[in-house]
Amino acid sequence: MSLALFLVSGLFLAGVSPAAAAWNEPWKSKDKALVIDAYEFNPIDWNELTSDKRIAGFINKASDGLPPEWNCSKYKDEDYKLCQNRWWKYSVTKELYQTRRQMAKMKGLLWGAYHLGRPGNPRAQADHFVDFTEPGPNDLLALDIEDNTDDWMSLSDAEIFADQVKIRTGRYPVLYTNGSTAKYIAEHKADYPLLSRLQLWYARYREDITDKFPTETWPSYALWQFSSMHNCNKRSCPYRVKGAKADIDVNVSTYDIAGLRNAWPFDKLIKAPADNDASAMIASVSQKTKDAVASAGDLSGKSANEAGATSGSLLAAYGPSDSQPMLDPLEMLTSIAKGGQPSAPAPAQTKGTQQSGPQVAETQEASPSVLSSEAATSLVNHVHAIGRAVSATARSLDSLVIQPANAAIRLPLQSAIMPLRGETGIGEPRAEIERSHVMKVIAAAQAEQRANALPMPARVLSQLGPDRSPRGGRVLQPKRDEFASLDPADRRIFLAFDSTP
Repeated sequence: MSLALFLVSGLFLAGVSPAAAAWNEPWKSKDKALVIDAYEFNPIDWNELTSDKRIAGFINKASDGLPPEWNCSKYKDEDYKLCQNRWWKYSVTKELYQTRRQMAKMKGLLWGAYHLGRPGNPRAQADHFVDFTEPGPNDLLALDIEDNTDDWMSLSDAEIFADQVKIRTGRYPVLYTNGSTAKYIAEHKADYPLLSRLQLWYARYREDITDKFPTETWPSYALWQFSSMHNCNKRSCPYRVKGAKADIDVNVSTYDIAGLRNAWPFDKLIKAPADNDASAMIASVSQKTKDAVASAGDLSGKSANEAGATSGSLLAAYGPSDSQPMLDPLEMLTSIAKGGQPSAPAPAQTKGTQQSGPQVAETQEASPSVLSSEAATSLVNHVHAIGRAVSATARSLDSLVIQPANAAIRLPLQSAIMPLRGETGIGEPRAEIERSHVMKVIAAAQAEQRANALPMPARVLSQLGPDRSPRGGRVLQPKRDEFASLDPADRRIFLAFDSTP
């Protein structure tokens, strides 16, 4: 314990925090596990290599693009020899791969394989990779995208490749790529939703990658290839491997050897922020707002009083459907007409809560709400304004919905539409009232009302659920003579707010 505290304090004294140590020469920490990766031309002395107890894994190159042709009979002369040479090299490479896998596992090393992605059918390449490697359940699989250029597999094809590997093996490959390509994927992760969630095998040959690694997409690397022929030679090398030449690739893990064995083969996707964190979906807001949104999504089993701590708007937007408050539009209109503020919506009863009998019995019976004469007059004025807005909307709809050639067609100036209640002369035509296409719809709604059907607004409101407002009986209607100054269209709109019988 004292040794661990000493090491941590030493890091702080050196100006490096424990988190930053993963980005700045982590291979110098002797507890970090190392992994070697090689291709067919890297000579390996297995006894010497495994004498370094920090080396815990070995990744070998497997397939490269699509397999070569094995039937060369259609070629002649030099083309025939070239075809034969390609197949011979391919056969030797596969034999070497199988031999190295047996040697590595005999020496107790973790095993992995990578496919060098080339232009061409990505699903066929994935099938080639799986058939070549014949992977075991704990073998790491990786896709090598050397760079984001036309010389290598495209990033779009890499997504297809990873998907095909998942189909064939039931697990995802690791993505190997350099710093610039990883940065590009992070900046365009909406275009590459799968690549941006694969575990990252990061190739960057510098001592410190602080502020270089794309942590906004990958919290950390699975492996960091920090040494290769690019920065290792006879004069200097970040890490020299026993039993191999200077051009061998060396990788560091964020884990010790035991932790690396538990994390291997890195076949799980990086967790997306949207998986289980509601607050992570919201950017550029305060932490208080994020916490409120997250709490709105976790109301299962809470009582109505506990749920009431979350504001109604957040609860309606982010809360579960069975916990959303019920809004009563008629109650809100009545409250506004009285000059008051609309009452807060009653919280819905959440799962696991029940109202007891005595509580229900003690609930005071709501008294009917009655509009005063002044409030009714104010409401009539509002309805009059709404009527003018509806008339303007009707004219706009005609110009948008009806073809221009038919926009000028109107019903006759005299209409035999039945008058509203309060009008005299049943069947008497109403003169000088121009009707549009929208007015036809309103007239049809009036006819439906006379047939004891619900008017259109009431039908829509009835779909919002049972009426939970405390207004009691129906709203008291103003006297008919108060509508005398309204034209028929305005009266029709006002009647739409009538309570249903």
